[in-house]
Amino acid sequence: MNTAMTNHTEQVLSIGEVAEHTGVTVHTLRYYEKAGLLVVPRLSNGQRRYREIDVKAVEFIGHLRRTGMPIRSILEYADLVRSDHDTAAERMRLLEQHRDNVARELAEQERHLAGITAKIGLYRAALNEHDTSDERRDVALLTAGASS
Repeated sequence: MNTAMTNHTEQVLSIGEVAEHTGVTVHTLRYYEKAGLLVVPRLSNGQRRYREIDVKAVEFIGHLRRTGMPIRSILEYADLVRSDHDTAAERMRLLEQHRDNVARELAEQERHLAGITAKIGLYRAALNEHDTSDERRDVALLTAGASS
């Protein structure tokens, strides 16, 4: 396959430009390619040229990674995307499974957050009660001195 771009109107980006645009380091982009998560066209001199579809793939891989999907599962997904066969149902199942895992983890994090928020509420109530008792003491001291 010729790696030169045939569509000259399509904007292509260098690896550095993709890193800047996506926030993914150049090192990570190279790792994604080496691991088989991405197949990026190259010019005849070997420079990578990221198309819009490649940038979107980088962004989607980021969503999957930041939500805890293992590299091996992302690779499985990428292989399905590149397959010559219709793999839409398999890709959907893989993503649904991951979404369900993320939803369970979010629910667990929400329970933890509720516990932390409740503890903060206890501290806030205790501090408010403490502040109120200090104010009462200060008022008592001030009024006691005023009557003499």
